Amino acid sequence: MALPIILAIIAALFYAATNHIDKFLISKAVKNADFRALALMSTLIAGIIMSVIYLFICNFNLAFDIESIGILLLNSALYPIALIVYFKALDRDDTTLIVIMFQLVPVFLLFFSPLLLQDQDISLIQLIGSIIATIAAIMVTYEPSKKKFDRHKLVTLGMMAVVSFLYAVWFILERYVNATHDFNQTTFWSNFTLIIVGIFIYIFFKSFRKSFNKMIKTNGPVIIGLNLLNELFNSFGGVFSTLAGTMTSVALVSFASQSVQPFAVMIMGIVITKLFPKIAKENISKKETIKRIIAIVICIIGLACIEFG
Repeated sequence: MALPIILAIIAALFYAATNHIDKFLISKAVKNADFRALALMSTLIAGIIMSVIYLFICNFNLAFDIESIGILLLNSALYPIALIVYFKALDRDDTTLIVIMFQLVPVFLLFFSPLLLQDQDISLIQLIGSIIATIAAIMVTYEPSKKKFDRHKLVTLGMMAVVSFLYAVWFILERYVNATHDFNQTTFWSNFTLIIVGIFIYIFFKSFRKSFNKMIKTNGPVIIGLNLLNELFNSFGGVFSTLAGTMTSVALVSFASQSVQPFAVMIMGIVITKLFPKIAKENISKKETIKRIIAIVICIIGLACIEFG
């Protein structure tokens, strides 16, 4: 039992690293926080890398029905939208806060999965867990010293709720297609349609095209390199999660990974702020750190209820 948990924790560390790379990209590497160019780049890089990987995993056996490809294509259109909102939220607040708010994804998955997926019911314990996880996300917007909720952080929370909803829909639709298809083929077409969406945006959206071209000319190698590193870390995280899932229940792996990631992001944020302040700075005051730890613990309780309820 120890090995799959260790693998899930390693996956969480890779995912946490991608969160901080995203923060660096949007705050330091991209001029004037150009969300459009970065979202387009991330969409194309993610699609290309994962398509190539799964092309070989599938042994070039890519037979798929048109209807399912259409669903995945529409699904892929959600990805750059979610990325843009996510980058805007990340530009506003600390990475640790954003990741805590990201734990709303399982909440949306819980409520919307029964609409398309079979054998997806909601128990009372899961309902309670969703409320607890939501409270944890709201908690980080409260300022005890001012005895009120921070309006700036509430806006960020609203943005991350939108991102979490879009990611939940993305996961559900991919699972819906995967239910009647080979997992590897579904993953290939899911990522190949990202390339199609990226090309479509580049051709038909002038502002995105201009921003993208400008970014490539001014800071292209750095942006491409960091995006490649991000996708590499995401791939490693996926490999370790999948491997762990073959050894124990998927629910346990998911819970372990989601529980560790916020703590990992917070610890990385403290280390970066202390040792590399030019890269990124987070609020690491004692009061703020304690508040975040409490919020993460509360969120973990909620996630446990959702996963095992």
